[in-house]
Amino acid sequence: MSHRILLGTTLALLLACGDASEDRSVDAAPPALPLTGTYQVTGTTVDKATGAERGLSGTIIVKAAGDTYTSTFSLNTTLHGTGEPQKAELIGHGEGSIEGRVLSGTAETQMIIALVPGVDPGFGMMPRVATARILNRSEASIDPDGRVQIEIESDPAPGAEYTPSRTTLRGRRVADVGLGRAAD
Repeated sequence: MSHRILLGTTLALLLACGDASEDRSVDAAPPALPLTGTYQVTGTTVDKATGAERGLSGTIIVKAAGDTYTSTFSLNTTLHGTGEPQKAELIGHGEGSIEGRVLSGTAETQMIIALVPGVDPGFGMMPRVATARILNRSEASIDPDGRVQIEIESDPAPGAEYTPSRTTLRGRRVADVGLGRAAD
């Protein structure tokens, strides 16, 4: 009788484990995050003429619609020249096309510089100056988990004074646009 109980228990365990041909893969990958969102980024801009580098960080907001996108951004940097370092803010907007999870397009940027050394140019009522416009060509790759890598080539707008530069940014999606809700 004990052999029958053991055999019955073994058979029940085998049936509970399922068919040997059954797919036993680990949980499927989570769905890809939408391209639309707010991204926190950091990176480096390299002056093509001198090789001088400056760090930058900030926020990019992307709104995807079909196979096109628009973006707005605010990035902070510090300019090093002949005098004291000056804090600056790069603000602008862009647009372009989407192919898969790659965004390619153009943007217009303006650099806002605080006239008081060491002071944030966004601080209210502080004297500041807007520099000439900068034209950008960019390509951004956004991973399904929201990580982003952006390459930007920048040139002066016609009639403006700006040394061409190359910027590389990396970051991640931190919120849905306008909702302030964390992506993860």
